[in-house]
Amino acid sequence: MKSALLILLGLAAINCHCASAELSKADRDFFEAKIRPIFATQCYKCHSSEAPKLKGGLSLEFKETLLNGGDTGPAIVPGSPENSLLIKAVQYLDQDLQMPPKNKKLSEIQIADLVEWVKRGAPDPRSASGAAPHPTKIVEGKDHWAFKPVKNPAIPDVKNADWCTTPIDNFIAAKLEANGMKPNVPADKRTLLRRATFDLTGLPPTQQEVDDFVFDDSPNAFEKVVDRLLASPSYGERWGRYWLDIARYSDTKGDIKKQRESFLYPYAYTYRDYVIRSFNEDKPFNQFIREQIAADRLNLVNKSNLAALGFLTVGDHFNGMNNDIINDRIDVVTKGFLGLTVSCARCHDHKFDPIPTEDYYSL
Repeated sequence: MKSALLILLGLAAINCHCASAELSKADRDFFEAKIRPIFATQCYKCHSSEAPKLKGGLSLEFKETLLNGGDTGPAIVPGSPENSLLIKAVQYLDQDLQMPPKNKKLSEIQIADLVEWVKRGAPDPRSASGAAPHPTKIVEGKDHWAFKPVKNPAIPDVKNADWCTTPIDNFIAAKLEANGMKPNVPADKRTLLRRATFDLTGLPPTQQEVDDFVFDDSPNAFEKVVDRLLASPSYGERWGRYWLDIARYSDTKGDIKKQRESFLYPYAYTYRDYVIRSFNEDKPFNQFIREQIAADRLNLVNKSNLAALGFLTVGDHFNGMNNDIINDRIDVVTKGFLGLTVSCARCHDHKFDPIPTEDYYSL
């Protein structure tokens, strides 16, 4: 009897392993790209071995713990999102069951991804057997498409080729045709001017600008409008604002108590003006980057461009904690120029990207 039980347990273990191995590439990729990041960034703090105390007795760390659930029962019912507590919790359908709590609701896209995942049967490559964390696959990770040199894709052939004026139009037309749709008719001149003016300056056109464009019958009328808008100071103010967000720019500090120090970053405006000026001067992007990382090492003709270093210095000073200041600068540089969260490797090899801790400290 004992032998039979051992055999059954062994077969069950083999079956579980095979089930994980039999995940389709599409299901595995969906989980890794859409679901694991949600769990890691939004859930593990309270619902994994990382938590000081497991909230609600629920761990989302492995497939088995998800299915076993916590104090209120199984977290998911594979194939049935409407009967899954996890889905009800993230949708805030029950006032007493909301995850993440404290009005930190997931985005609609994240919720839709979780619903789709459960509909698919909740495919999950994680297993509690041998629960030691898997090492980050640095070499394999570098083979991901995002780390490959950019190549121009083949331009699709379309039926409505006459509509296409640029290669980008071919891709749009191909998707429209695949979905049985037709492109909109061209915008009238008033609409076209309004779109261009809002896009490039963030402001509506004046009545005089509308009249000038509507009654301009020259073949390059729109080209003249675009040139005028690009030459406007408002262009740099509008588009420089996006770059200032990347640089975590602020004129003021948000955590000063009892006026112990000034709430202003006194020279932050010099960096803001540098960014706006760079956009309005159509500065080459490679020069724009070099100045922000190493202006003090360059032989600059215009010394006012030293303000470019605000990209590194306009940030929290962390009460003089140098390690945190350096980490903040690594974070803003790698997010801004690489689109990677390299600072995650400060304490451990990156969980998703091929970035070892060694690379972090080499910076």
